[in-house]
Amino acid sequence: MRKKGARNLTYTQRLQLEACLRVGLHKQRIAEKLGVCLSTVYNEINRGKCTQKEYSYTDWIGERHYNQVIAYSPNIAEEKYRFNMSSHGASLKLGNDWDFVRYVEKRVLTDRLSPCAVLGEIKRKRLFRTNISKTTMYRYIEQGLFMNISLKALNLRPRRYRKIVAKRPPKGVSIEKRPNEIAKRNSFGHWEMDCVVGSTLSTLLVLTERLTRQEIIFRMPNRKAESVIHCLNVLERRYGAMFRKVFKTITVDNGSEFSDSKAIERSIFRGKRLSVYYCHPYCSCERGSNERLNREIRRLIPKGTDISKISIQDVKAVEDWVNAYPREIFDYATSAEKFDEEIAKLQ
Repeated sequence: MRKKGARNLTYTQRLQLEACLRVGLHKQRIAEKLGVCLSTVYNEINRGKCTQKEYSYTDWIGERHYNQVIAYSPNIAEEKYRFNMSSHGASLKLGNDWDFVRYVEKRVLTDRLSPCAVLGEIKRKRLFRTNISKTTMYRYIEQGLFMNISLKALNLRPRRYRKIVAKRPPKGVSIEKRPNEIAKRNSFGHWEMDCVVGSTLSTLLVLTERLTRQEIIFRMPNRKAESVIHCLNVLERRYGAMFRKVFKTITVDNGSEFSDSKAIERSIFRGKRLSVYYCHPYCSCERGSNERLNREIRRLIPKGTDISKISIQDVKAVEDWVNAYPREIFDYATSAEKFDEEIAKLQ
């Protein structure tokens, strides 16, 4: 008995509809056969409408000729049906929680946090009753539910990589000789070091602690080895007797500014202050934490910026911002909190 009212077909019924159309069965008869109303049949045919090739004959040179005809495809109809159903989800989880929306927009636009970091911070501190996932957050942004945030503004672009073959050995002790425990990130006091350059000679020297992701940033007048040594000397004076516990090793690339390994390792007081290891040439992934956090610095100091015009206070503000960033890897605790915990263990 034919059912009243329009409804959606199953995939099996769509296959039956295709077979009925091919044998030329009348649409009213098809509706009765499928147990649906006539309008459902017409709607379904329009949903799966496509153009197909119908071969008519083969000529004397062996070339096949065909005509294009309008036909029904159950596969196309099924895909359209599932796509349309995907937009019929549950009601918005944001509800009327405009305080949640304003807080997210403020942290993303003013404080330069990622939406993911903001969600983690909200969950960790239990700031709002609203609780949505990262996937839902980015879908809401894409749908324009956050009026002032867009995916384009978040600068979410895939990173491109190119393969480069090394043409020379490292300038000092290779990373191959670095203890395996450092690679596992199970111990504190192992750092990565790099330079963030600007439009002039002035540059930033950036140190990243591998376990806690704590950042230390210096402004240098140039990228010479003497400037790097001066910054490390300042650090050694700052930490005093604690220096050798906090700075055990540093991993660097093969830039000329890091070429004086003996001076990097030599203490201003006496003896050896730390060990330095050199990555393989063109292998920035061996300083992964350093490279990743340099991207965060670039959000506040874009490429082409004249670093000589950035004050020491502003450099410190950038350092504080990076260290106060909620990190998913720490369950949205900050690097500063993790670093302070490790320092407390040493005292």
